[in-house]
Amino acid sequence: MEIKEITGNGQVSGQYLILENQIRTAKNGSSYLAMKIGDQTGTLAVKIWHADNELFQSLEVGKVIELKNIHAKTFKDQIQLEWEGNNTNAFKLISDAEVDYSKLVLRSPGNLTEYWRFLCEQIQTIQDPRLRKVLAIFFEDEAFAAQFRIAPAALKRHHAYIGGLLEHTAGVMALCKAAADYYPLVNRDLLLSGAMLHDIGKVKTYQMEKNIEGTDEGKLIGHLILGVQMVEAALSKALSGEEDTEDNNRLKNGLLHLLVSHHGIMEWGSPIEPLTVEACILHHADNMDAQVQKFLSLIRGHHSDNPWVPYDPGLGKSIFLGGLADKNSKQDISEGA
Repeated sequence: MEIKEITGNGQVSGQYLILENQIRTAKNGSSYLAMKIGDQTGTLAVKIWHADNELFQSLEVGKVIELKNIHAKTFKDQIQLEWEGNNTNAFKLISDAEVDYSKLVLRSPGNLTEYWRFLCEQIQTIQDPRLRKVLAIFFEDEAFAAQFRIAPAALKRHHAYIGGLLEHTAGVMALCKAAADYYPLVNRDLLLSGAMLHDIGKVKTYQMEKNIEGTDEGKLIGHLILGVQMVEAALSKALSGEEDTEDNNRLKNGLLHLLVSHHGIMEWGSPIEPLTVEACILHHADNMDAQVQKFLSLIRGHHSDNPWVPYDPGLGKSIFLGGLADKNSKQDISEGA
């Protein structure tokens, strides 16, 4: 049974990846496990009551657990699973040799083929041959393009799943395209190139084995600097043989500024704030797509008739669905560029 199929009053059986596991103390003083499990369709909270340290140690993050007829419950409008720690029939751990991890790691709910098609179409509209060369160095490289299409955009905050980087980049590109079409003074080629490349360093920041994890260079250097290094190298290659003109320097500085400033403010990890109109647009497009994805994720996972989604720590608030049309009767426009 996939997680997206689980309702608040049914029996749950299936194999799931352990994503989080913490041992906590209940109000009565007993220990319990607070877990999160997942598959490619979603995540689910689990509570194991009266659990000891031995059970906690056995249920390591990254292992796969097979559940057997666990009754799903609804707590504060959220579905969760519960069982007693001494219930040895509730689950078993599955060996790596028996697991197909591709079916257990969370995937983008969108149409990745359509996202990629949309991005390739936008690249073809860019007129500046220097920027076209830079983009070709990355996206006409089949090995790199394959990595880009499956990479996540984050570990937890937004688009934290297979295909998340592609989905996020398509969303940012769509917003930047609309802005460039509306504001005629904007350097369209520069802005769209920045949209395509702004998170390029994330290809080197995350790795996927049993689950999405950070790489050593991602942890030590970070995606902003990795991205700048990658784009600087591509610019040098694309401009090789050309004169070191003021126009070429302006292009290089303008493109790199988009990468280093797209987080917006220093408190959000940006080494410099946006100082060009293109950088301003890219920052707000990046933030808007990330925030909207958080809302959409909550909407997709909400199975209660209550129009208020429970408080979400990622957003820092509860969101209201009272004005939303029946999400099951309408195509989610975020699931196809």
